[in-house]
Amino acid sequence: MNLLKYLRPAGVILEMKSSEKKAVIEDLLDAVVAMGGLPAEKRTAVLAALLEREELTSTGLGYGLAVPHVKTNDVDRIQIVFGRSVKGVEFASLDGNPAQFFFLVLAPTHEIEPYLRVLSAISFLMKEEANRRTLLRAKSAEEILRTLDQNV
Repeated sequence: MNLLKYLRPAGVILEMKSSEKKAVIEDLLDAVVAMGGLPAEKRTAVLAALLEREELTSTGLGYGLAVPHVKTNDVDRIQIVFGRSVKGVEFASLDGNPAQFFFLVLAPTHEIEPYLRVLSAISFLMKEEANRRTLLRAKSAEEILRTLDQNV
């Protein structure tokens, strides 16, 4: 699975401005809307679904990674947005550490297998310390995309 099938340069936020979990999710979702991946009138409903998902269990997976995600009929294809916070954001991560890397994933409800492959690929790539280090030092969206341009 190559994440660049779903992630475009416009979907990369080099430095998240927000320092609070809900605001980070909102900023990532706003990027999907700005790219045309989600109709603006659907933003509120998708945000509510993402926050409801976070209430069930945090998508802060550890290794500085958070992957807020939800399946929704409000998108017609998988959408991925990446954001980075060098300082980190408290995200109720499994390892108790702040999250620095955020992948927002939205998928149509009928695309179960590709959705699971995307989540798995993100997890696999981000477990590698070298990838995290490279992403942390990246100076541009292109550098980030090069790091994520792997088939896993």
